Amino acid sequence: MRIMKFLMSASPVLRALLAMSVLSSSSAVLATTLQLSSVSARSTAQFMIDGVRREARVGLFTDEGLLLEKISDDTAIFRYNGLPQRMRVGDMAVIDSQTQGFISHQIRADQKNKYLTPALLNGGNVQAEIDRTADVIVIPVADADRLNLPYKDKKSRTLIAPKQTITETKDGKETKTVIEPKDKDGKPLTYKTYVLPLTSVRVGAVDVYGVNAIVSEKPGLTTTVIGRDFLKRVAPSWANRTLTLVRR
Repeated sequence: MRIMKFLMSASPVLRALLAMSVLSSSSAVLATTLQLSSVSARSTAQFMIDGVRREARVGLFTDEGLLLEKISDDTAIFRYNGLPQRMRVGDMAVIDSQTQGFISHQIRADQKNKYLTPALLNGGNVQAEIDRTADVIVIPVADADRLNLPYKDKKSRTLIAPKQTITETKDGKETKTVIEPKDKDGKPLTYKTYVLPLTSVRVGAVDVYGVNAIVSEKPGLTTTVIGRDFLKRVAPSWANRTLTLVRR
């Protein structure tokens, strides 16, 4: 009882250091030490992750799998190990990072540094790219049609096809030409996207249930992209050109 009262009255840093001591006493327990060093301009935050300084940007994952979601005054709101976290500048925390016994899957980057892997969407097989810079899951209409996904009666948006840059090299000189796609009537080319709720998304043995996707008719889109809506529901990390997904 005296120990508990002492811990409750101790400073946040002292409590974290005491927790680290307890965790280190057992080799079966793995933990990550996080400290929020500073925040800036509502878009970036400086963390110390296991003693290494890392800059986190809102909406992007660090290699360790920390996703900064929002900054409010001196507080960072983020996800780590698939769980929501909240810290003020100067706070330190010891977070369980044990992965033994959890379902996991690893993907090696290809020569273009893309993480390509088979995936299951509502049980149907696709070749997908795991992209931490993408907001959502985007499914090409060809994949959606092949899997008989019911998207055509869903809410849709009409978008203008993006401009294309064509690069040509002649006589050792490189020239770039920007082309605006046109339809058969000479008007800007448009395409539709549809919001589609998915029952499940599975990568390897790691699955997530109840997530929205976008079915897109965008010209040139040929591969399903799995973005942060999936990744923030698991525990991802990137090291040595290998993406590790852990279902916690």
